[in-house]
Amino acid sequence: MPRRKKKSVFTHKKVSRKSKCHGTIGSPTDGEWQTMVEFGSFVVTDNEGIQYTFSTKENAFILPEGVLPTAEMHHPNAYWIGKIKQIKARNQEDVWALVQWFWSPQEVASVIKSFDVSGFGQYERIYSDYYDYVSTDSFCDHATITRYNERDVGQEVLDSDEFYYRFDLEYRARKISPNVSLAACYCGVSYNPDRDPVMHFCPRPACCIAYHQGCLQKPTQRPNAAARARMFIECWPDTDEKLSIEDLVGSQPCRKRRKGHKSSISDPLEQFPEELVRVAQQQIMKGRQAGGVVGNVRAVVAARRLIYRGLLDGSALPTDWKDKVDVKKAIPPQRKSSPVFECPQCQGLI
Repeated sequence: MPRRKKKSVFTHKKVSRKSKCHGTIGSPTDGEWQTMVEFGSFVVTDNEGIQYTFSTKENAFILPEGVLPTAEMHHPNAYWIGKIKQIKARNQEDVWALVQWFWSPQEVASVIKSFDVSGFGQYERIYSDYYDYVSTDSFCDHATITRYNERDVGQEVLDSDEFYYRFDLEYRARKISPNVSLAACYCGVSYNPDRDPVMHFCPRPACCIAYHQGCLQKPTQRPNAAARARMFIECWPDTDEKLSIEDLVGSQPCRKRRKGHKSSISDPLEQFPEELVRVAQQQIMKGRQAGGVVGNVRAVVAARRLIYRGLLDGSALPTDWKDKVDVKKAIPPQRKSSPVFECPQCQGLI
């Protein structure tokens, strides 16, 4: 990550906000900050003369205090990450940003002694309500950091080296929210994408939780492969009711639609593309050996929803369904077969 040099090129921003941060060496006081001229962006120039614009509301990699800039790139984890809230200047050469910090798990553990860093990945940060005034000389690059909601079945996929955050830190209260246990396996141990090889996810609305493979029980009855695949599909993400495929076909809207017409299809799933059905039949998993941080949750859930709506009310399958269902993500080519378990909450097959 090349060191960039600041150049004072600004766009004015008229709206002002109250400063909430603690001062650092050489930084403005809270009182002085109120008198400084506000701008919407600043520009830095790297060693090759390329200019980069940093604006308010953007996230950035920031050189940590005490770390000297070098021509060599540091590992991304060596930088601090902050969100730019305001930009102000004393003059054209002395420009500062009000930054709201993303903390590393280790930094959180330094102020909350009970905080367990073992449940957090190396690219994970915690979004704090702690602010600082930071010189724009310290800004190195734009940063991408994504909110990861473990219970959101539509969560976008994260690359293995992409920064993300699941929790917020209230610094003065020494409080993490939401409660870590709300999205954790019933053992209470938080999911760590760098440590946990396989997590099994139940998509039913009342569940939406991933469980460590070692915490789960195998079903007392062992269905054959065909029955097992069907039972995976019937763990619907749109209802907590234990509805079979035949239950949906025989529902009231479907009877009205089929009145006076006898279907020649023996298996209701035959009306859907084989590739879509195959995706819907997959176990939903995530983890170091199961598709990465988010895994195949989004792709498989999207497939099951399309089948659910088609069976329930006869909704036509969109012609662009492959844009909604990432087949490659849902069915990794080198994934080994995984044991089958029961969801501890709904007893559905996962």
